[in-house]
Amino acid sequence: MKICYLLQGRDDFEKTLQLADALGKEDYVVLSVNDNGWRDEATFVFARNPNVRVSTTTNFFSLGDLSSIRSWLYQMKEAVDNFEFDYCINITEFTLPIVSRQEILDMLTPHLPNNLFTITGDTTDPTIKATVERYYTGTNAMQFAASEGYRKRNFFLSKIWRALGVKRKLDFTVYVGDPWYCLNYETTKIFGEKFAFASQHFLLSWFPETFVIQTMWKQFASSQPRKNINVVDEIMFKTIDSDIERVDYAQLLSNYQPLYKPPYEFIAEEIVVERKTLIDQLIERMKKK
Repeated sequence: MKICYLLQGRDDFEKTLQLADALGKEDYVVLSVNDNGWRDEATFVFARNPNVRVSTTTNFFSLGDLSSIRSWLYQMKEAVDNFEFDYCINITEFTLPIVSRQEILDMLTPHLPNNLFTITGDTTDPTIKATVERYYTGTNAMQFAASEGYRKRNFFLSKIWRALGVKRKLDFTVYVGDPWYCLNYETTKIFGEKFAFASQHFLLSWFPETFVIQTMWKQFASSQPRKNINVVDEIMFKTIDSDIERVDYAQLLSNYQPLYKPPYEFIAEEIVVERKTLIDQLIERMKKK
């Protein structure tokens, strides 16, 4: 089995490149990086790695607005154009494997060719319908992902727009679920060809990564089989703390892929700190004598 990872590096670009390196040893990676300088660095680092493609289609993606899911849809098209694979899986630098590659393959193999993603509700629920129909004019701002207060203000403003009759006009049901998915090749191909659907209907949406894939499956790929599984929770992936030390991050990647060897400069700072601590302890002991 071959996996193609759709990796978005949103905040920590050193960790993103190390994750892409580990994943690209035996599987494929379509990598998007949220920084021009680091995108150039990634292009240089992976220039000779045929398993890693650095995407230049999208320049910015953020939690909560359309940019995130739109980038993943573009990445699907690039995946199909460049690789042959059994499954594609969307991740960020803080959503990564916590077991070995072989264990992940063993978990995924029995599910082929099912698409794995959840559907937890739809717009027949009035609450969900109201959220999907509203326009959230602040979702495309950088503060949206970082500030809860900013999100609350724009959520309140969205209610005012809706009360004034400014709302999304949709003639189809919208389905919601978790933002993580594992798609077979055929479904990935369909979504890559239909990526404009998201922009046509869901600009200025509230966390569209939780419903665009589910709705597109119903619209364009319902003949493709599906299981109601959250790959992050149930297929040995995990969303980890963004404050994780580089040494610990490198260890997770080594556990996943034994072929991965973290470069010295990636973990050097932690090694230096540890050595300083040992020296400090030795000096303290000598002072006591």
